[in-house]
Amino acid sequence: MNGAARLTERIGGPVGAHARPWGLWFNPLPWSILVAGLSWVVLMLRQVPCQQHVYGTTVNTYARLCYSDIPLLYQGNGVATGAGLYSEAGLTHPPLVGALVAVCRWLTGLFGADVGASATGQEQLDASYLFFVLTAVVLFVSFLAVVVVQAELGAGSASWATQGVATRSFDALLVAAAPVVMASGLINWDMLAVALVGLGVLAWARCRPLVAGVALGAAFSTKFFPVLVLVALALVCRRGARMGAWRACLGGFAAAWALINAPLLLTDPHGWSLYWSSSIGRGADLGSLWYVFELMGLRVPGVNAVCLLLMAAALCAIALLVRRAPRRPRTAQVILLVLIAFAVCTKAYAPQCALWLLPFVVMARPRVFDWAVWNIAELAYFFAVWGFLDGVLGPGTGADALYWGATLLRIGVQLWLAAQVCHDVLNPWDDPVRVGHVDDLTGGVLDHAVDAVPPPVPPTPLPAAGHDGCPR
Repeated sequence: MNGAARLTERIGGPVGAHARPWGLWFNPLPWSILVAGLSWVVLMLRQVPCQQHVYGTTVNTYARLCYSDIPLLYQGNGVATGAGLYSEAGLTHPPLVGALVAVCRWLTGLFGADVGASATGQEQLDASYLFFVLTAVVLFVSFLAVVVVQAELGAGSASWATQGVATRSFDALLVAAAPVVMASGLINWDMLAVALVGLGVLAWARCRPLVAGVALGAAFSTKFFPVLVLVALALVCRRGARMGAWRACLGGFAAAWALINAPLLLTDPHGWSLYWSSSIGRGADLGSLWYVFELMGLRVPGVNAVCLLLMAAALCAIALLVRRAPRRPRTAQVILLVLIAFAVCTKAYAPQCALWLLPFVVMARPRVFDWAVWNIAELAYFFAVWGFLDGVLGPGTGADALYWGATLLRIGVQLWLAAQVCHDVLNPWDDPVRVGHVDDLTGGVLDHAVDAVPPPVPPTPLPAAGHDGCPR
């Protein structure tokens, strides 16, 4: 009897040779939902010290590590007094986020808060906390959707090699317990976009490319990064000769985006363009390599053009990797590589943007060590950025190099994680997901598809096994 078996004797010993790992204890979904709920409770409790109780008496949200855009947006520019979100308040968020703000503001009034021009400063402050709580409920539901999607995407990982257990479904626990969620889940509305992207990836995995496109188009109406998922899908579909499915996805994407954006675009084109103009017009900002260069006194001229050129070069490199890999890369691997390329090249990368990567870090590289290293780097930056904004690590303090170091550490770990994924792509026999007959759990029509581009080196053959995949 080995050491591990001896250590478990007092609680029943190791699982017997004829035992069947089924039932509630081996079902990851309820446990993942439970852990997700606990993570969100921690997140909500972290926000308590930042609640402002008296109008005019501010709270240092940077020092208390619980800053959030949500209540501040409600209190600013007339949102609290019923002003038009785009025409009067100048909301710089895409239309679907604007719709969520409008609904939560309406619910705030429905629950008794004064959301009119007569609201006093204290009434607006009190209403902002109710608005924050209502938004947090919506974002919690979004987080649960992300966790459930992760578990559902792993359902096809059961095989003879795993004794019939869908091992990849347990990866949902890595999403549910992620420290980056407990740190950054309520800074902004990013979790809504992450949930919609997750639903899009699940639809794609279930061979519903049109539905996947609709979900991704809705996600693109909340944040920019979902369009990068569409780009990644194009790269793997080209390798797998499934461009027809990608075109269907593109059609759903365009239709959903147009349907959501058209009302605002037609009625208030200036308000609609505020998000794009503010994003394009901004210079190097927090979280980016270019901002660190500026702090060092090395201003990069034409940073917009430089970012675009580097992003284009990175996409070309990823496309070449996809084409030259001995076996078609898994969809999640390519999505993560594209997102990391954007994160490294972009001119602003806020702490909450780590939520964009979280599901794909787990899908592409489901190793606890890699997950832990990435979370630690993100938390290091999380602490550093608030210290920088609070002035503790600000320019001239002598400690600003700590902020530079945290930013560079974050970027370095992202590049290291990308290198790990590239290793798995070039050595698919080392891929922790491809065990038994498993090919591409997020691939949908690509799962077990024949490559259109023959690999330069034949991959190591896997043992023969049956597979109930999507109809080709």
